[in-house]
Amino acid sequence: MWTTTAIALIIGTLGAAWGDHVSDSGQTTAANVWFLGADVSGLSRAQLTEVVQLRADEVLSTPVSVTAGEKVISYQSGELGFSYDVAGVVAEILAARHQGGFVRQAADWIASPVSPIVVGDSTAFQPSVAEGHLTDDPRLQLAAPEEPEVFLGTDHVFEVTPGVEGGIVDVEDLISQLATNDPTEGQISLDAVRIGLPPNGDDEAAEELAASLNSLTADGVDFLAGSAHASIGSTLLRRHIGIRVEKGNFVVDFDADRLHTMLEGLLDSPVTDLVEPTIVIEDGVPVVVSEGEPPLACCDRDSVRQAAEMIMAGAKGPLRVDPRPVDDPRLAAWASGELVTAKVGEFTTRHACCQGRVANIHRIADIVRGIYLLPGESVSLNEFVGRRTREKGFVAAGAIRSGHLEDEVGGGVSQFATTIFNAAFFAGLDIPVYQAHSLYFSRYPFGREATISHPAPDLVLHNVTDFPVLIWTSYTDTSITVEMYSTPNVVVEELGQRVGRWSRCTHVETDRQRTFLDGSMLVDTFEALYRPAEGLDCNGNVIPQS
Repeated sequence: MWTTTAIALIIGTLGAAWGDHVSDSGQTTAANVWFLGADVSGLSRAQLTEVVQLRADEVLSTPVSVTAGEKVISYQSGELGFSYDVAGVVAEILAARHQGGFVRQAADWIASPVSPIVVGDSTAFQPSVAEGHLTDDPRLQLAAPEEPEVFLGTDHVFEVTPGVEGGIVDVEDLISQLATNDPTEGQISLDAVRIGLPPNGDDEAAEELAASLNSLTADGVDFLAGSAHASIGSTLLRRHIGIRVEKGNFVVDFDADRLHTMLEGLLDSPVTDLVEPTIVIEDGVPVVVSEGEPPLACCDRDSVRQAAEMIMAGAKGPLRVDPRPVDDPRLAAWASGELVTAKVGEFTTRHACCQGRVANIHRIADIVRGIYLLPGESVSLNEFVGRRTREKGFVAAGAIRSGHLEDEVGGGVSQFATTIFNAAFFAGLDIPVYQAHSLYFSRYPFGREATISHPAPDLVLHNVTDFPVLIWTSYTDTSITVEMYSTPNVVVEELGQRVGRWSRCTHVETDRQRTFLDGSMLVDTFEALYRPAEGLDCNGNVIPQS
């Protein structure tokens, strides 16, 4: 009775255990199942996955060292195409003792106490992954090739440094070695094979290029822009040339922008003259008949680039580059005539009608009429009018020569000099060169007048203002008038005179005050020295006639 009961209990217990085994299939590890020396029996799927993942991390962290000459490059196996099948190992462990038909599973289950099942690692190697990683690794480039260089040497001629072969690790060989290794067995050590990397450029081509560039630039180049000229010698010219290697070919770059900057420094601007406007005075009002043109500067950038191309094509010059507009709005305004707006100075002197000297006064007035004096410019009457000759329309008339009144061609033009002197005086111009008559004539302002003869004395006017000045002349049978037109910008006041004696001569000083738009003020003094009488010097001695 007891025996029967015991057998029944044993059978019941075994049946329950077998039922649990069957029901846990795929969810819990069977009894006596080992993973790499560790008993993983009874672990749930989640627990087992964690264990296998730890092992996968360990395997994929296996050090891989690549020895390339004196360089050792380190990786981990996971970087170089090795992978670990975590899901596959977990599935294999969970399937232990649950494979095959009922008889086999029952036999495995019954034998589990004395028959362990061991599951190992599952790894794979993907060469394409290894190739991608190794190919992109700059550490495997043992030495970059050095391209042959064409450069400007210390003697200012183009020279050549030959190219040098570089080296790189043979990636295909490394992949072959990796394929024979197992990261589960510990550190992997590989010996790299070096492949030579030749430079792209060719030494012979570099030598030929250097010789060609030296020949092209040997004589330098002359440049013309407007009326300006500049020479750039071979040394400076070669500094604008750069050489590089691109896809195995030498490429010559001529720095045209740098050449442009140099030419702008060498060719002083402007390189052409300002074309003056044509202005007439109608009823006292300036009228611009035609506008002028601003001066041009060096240089137009595109034309410099074209010149650079011509140099590299073998042109020896001289090469003409186009001027460009000057970047100065004042010059445009000066050329347009728009700043001549009003009368700023005027003076009239009178004379008897119908004398030969009157014809000379009228002739010089006709020549001077319309002078357009730019800011900073000066005009010399002797240079502008030239020698007074019969061919120019002048006639003989009285003039002072060595203290004596004598007839000469152009005599009487000193009255015009006095008239324009006073117009300039009240217009605020500088008068750096002048000389008063040596004899005083009552038709002129005492001490404030000027004479002129050729080649001396001369009368020079200088435009110290910021605006162009138009000189306009008109006359009648008995008077000569000089007017000056500009933008009003200076107030002129005669402060007074000081009269003294130099022996028997009379010395006169006349002070002028000029107040400009910016508030600045200038005071200058004009001098005159009058002889006691015709033909006498300051000591009363008779002056010999020439």
